[in-house]
Amino acid sequence: MERLHRHEFQEPAGLRPARFEAALGLIVLTIFASAFASDAGWIRVVALLCEGGALLFILWTSDVSRRWRLWARIVLIFAVGVAILATVFGSGKTPVISTGLVGAFMAIGAPIAIVRRLAHEKVVNLQVLAGALCLYLLIGLFFTFVYSIINAVDTQPLFAQQASASSANITYFSFVTLTTTGYGDLTLRGDGPRMLAITEALLGQLYLVSAVALVVSRFGLERVTRRGDPDSTGGT
Repeated sequence: MERLHRHEFQEPAGLRPARFEAALGLIVLTIFASAFASDAGWIRVVALLCEGGALLFILWTSDVSRRWRLWARIVLIFAVGVAILATVFGSGKTPVISTGLVGAFMAIGAPIAIVRRLAHEKVVNLQVLAGALCLYLLIGLFFTFVYSIINAVDTQPLFAQQASASSANITYFSFVTLTTTGYGDLTLRGDGPRMLAITEALLGQLYLVSAVALVVSRFGLERVTRRGDPDSTGGT
């Protein structure tokens, strides 16, 4: 346990302390909000707010520049406004598409911010582990939103077993695929979505056996710095 006490609570100069355990909780909340959001209505707006709130918090705790946080706010406000108007005036699949686009934006932008922030951590601690788990869940969320957009714009049913796929079923299928559980109760109909499912399964397994396994194996150890690394104290 000695190695856990050396630098665990030391933060790199000029950076606010990372709070990826809170970000992990917000991502889980976003997953449930997206799963139980209806195709239209105020629940979809609540899901959008959860997605946007998670993204803004991750950008904040990752110490991303104010300019990028401003752009994220603009995108979120625009998407929420479109979803509210579509809900009020009953514009079909528009809330689904707007939610999916914001979610995909979150699942792309948030990992970049997390990786950049984790690169500055000097010790592989609980924050690094929580950050790695955030990235894993964001992979599943990204594919969830891609499946949702496909389901909204495609004229054919997404699943072979259902004429209409619900948000809960799409979320369920994405994370079952990510973990390669493979219950087999839901299967994709089209060739394109099937290729996406293969990609998701491969990414999920490769990430677990490489990135997460590496973080767990080095938990509590000081990160090795290379020559020229700005976090390196002596440059050796």
